[in-house]
Amino acid sequence: MLVNTRVVRIALDREEAKLARALALNCADEYLAADSPEFLAEVNVIAHELPVAPRRAVNRARLDDGKHAVLVTGNIVRDDLLNDTPAHWRAPQSEEARLSGFTLMLWAALLGDAIAWTTQQEGRILTDVLPVAGHEQTTVSSSSRKELSWHTEDAFSPYRADYVGLYCLRNPDRTPTTLAAADPLALPGWACEALTQSRFLTRPDDAHDQDVTRPETGPVLTGPADAAVLRIDRDCTAAVPGDEEARAALELIFGQLDANLYDFALAPGDVIFVDNRNVVHGRRPFRARYDGRDRWLRRVNVAADLRRTRPGRRSDDDRRIG
Repeated sequence: MLVNTRVVRIALDREEAKLARALALNCADEYLAADSPEFLAEVNVIAHELPVAPRRAVNRARLDDGKHAVLVTGNIVRDDLLNDTPAHWRAPQSEEARLSGFTLMLWAALLGDAIAWTTQQEGRILTDVLPVAGHEQTTVSSSSRKELSWHTEDAFSPYRADYVGLYCLRNPDRTPTTLAAADPLALPGWACEALTQSRFLTRPDDAHDQDVTRPETGPVLTGPADAAVLRIDRDCTAAVPGDEEARAALELIFGQLDANLYDFALAPGDVIFVDNRNVVHGRRPFRARYDGRDRWLRRVNVAADLRRTRPGRRSDDDRRIG
């Protein structure tokens, strides 16, 4: 365990890695895709065939409310079978990439159920994080030269994921993912109180294929100050116009998260689950080469409780599939 950054590190030994890959191979033989309805209906049971020691460690980490992320290292990625990093997330992928999807979904099932947005990457449950030509300076994960600002994943919605899972297939420049947690107890009392009130607006980021011109107001912090749940985006969260106290409180927590931000570089075979309830994440800039060797992660959103992500009535701005 990396105590200073609160990332729980679980290292697979050689035999455990081989067993995990064998299980993913069996799933790939039996099921059409890692996000097929048939596999999603069974994966939470199949995942309990993963090696027992790392499975126990993930379960212990699941119960740790103070963690920033859970990292499982040592998963086997056959780079020689992976083929080129796709030029776009719509591009066809190799059998090795397909296998990686099963691996990610198996580890994710130990923490909850995979969910997706109909408005993001055409509703895919398994998505890809890779540079796309022409997106270099955008504010979405397909950017490269521009830093991806820290954010709570899908902060605009109360029905966002509890974990964001990332499986690193390639990262030639060791481009870091960034992580940070807030410390509400270190903020002035007035600011902490303001941040818990519905005085803030968060719009969807540009990764969503929708236009929300009137987002609902909401708080930035919920729950007790010593275990607060975050809902914030560096680029997309603002105070309600005219509310100067809320704006000042937001600037304080922005500054705190900026100061707390640290780098965490993923290597091929690393699977990380960022706790989306109390941690923000982003990515440092890098130079994409578009030579087939660029950084490539597979991603899944995970809900610890599907009931919380299924409101009785859904607005057009909160369209989610599970």
